[in-house]
Amino acid sequence: MIRRWQDAVRTGIEATQAAGEADPALDADRLAAAIVTAIQGGVSILLSTGSAQHLETALNLCLDNLLRSTG
Repeated sequence: MIRRWQDAVRTGIEATQAAGEADPALDADRLAAAIVTAIQGGVSILLSTGSAQHLETALNLCLDNLLRSTG
């Protein structure tokens, strides 16, 4: 199930790259793995603390890396 989730995220990253909105040199599968891990870890911390801060921070860092200027 995690692999299917990662594959779906990778497909979205590749579409973002194809649209010119993300650096095509990024390793889409590696970034997809990081995003899935960020969500899973962030949810675990959310469940134990009641705070979504770690989840939000991890996702923001992943998305910042994805959407960094291709310039």
